[in-house]
Order: sequence, then C-alpha cells, then structure tokens
Amino acid sequence: MSKKTDTLGKLERVARLKSDLEMQRFSAFRAHLMAARARVEHLGDELEAVYRSDSAFSVAAARLTNALAGEKSRALMRAETDLAQMMPGFEIARRSAVRAFGRAEVLRDLREAARTDHRQQCERRLSGEGG
Repeated sequence: MSKKTDTLGKLERVARLKSDLEMQRFSAFRAHLMAARARVEHLGDELEAVYRSDSAFSVAAARLTNALAGEKSRALMRAETDLAQMMPGFEIARRSAVRAFGRAEVLRDLREAARTDHRQQCERRLSGEGG
C-alpha cells in the first residue's frame, strides 16, 4: 500500500470515531426529543379526558373540571415550550451527525480510489517491464 492510502486510512479511522460520537450524541438528543413529544401527547390526552366527563352537571363539578383543565393546559403549554426549545439543538446535532458520517464515507471512498490507483500503477509497471 502507498503512503497516501495509509494516511487516508488513518484519517478515515479518526473520522469514523468522530462520526460514532456524533451519532451517539444525536441518538441521545433524539431520545430526549421523543420523550418530550410523548409527554406533550400524554398531556393533550389528559386534557381531553378532563372534558369528556359523563357525570351529571353541577357547579362543583364544573369548577373542578375548570381547575383541572387549567392545570393540564398550563402543563401542556410548558411541555410544548420545552419541546420547541429542544428543536434547534436537535437540528444542529442531526446536521453534525450527518456531516461527520459523510466525511467518514468520503474518506473511505478516497482511500478505495487511492488503493485502486496504486494497484493499477503497480500492474502497469509490471506489464511494462515484462513487455
């Protein structure tokens, strides 16, 4: 193997390590984001359940329903705000992971191309010497 191929191989290994780290970071971010989305959905379902009461109407029940609905609405708004605040960081982590993965793939392709070029040069030299 040529020195160029060896160097590209080393660069690829470093790029793969960085790519793996970025993918793990993105994966953790994604897990947090999915948990936040699930929380928003759960709170929305709870808020709907508050209004789906089958009991007979009474002032006391209406007050209780109103209080519960207010509490669930505030919690839902907080959860939606938290989710919205996570999105920019999630997008940055996603782009960084894609970039790191792409860099590693490009280095792999370059190394393979250099290896092929080196092999072809060796074959040309051998065929030139024998002819």
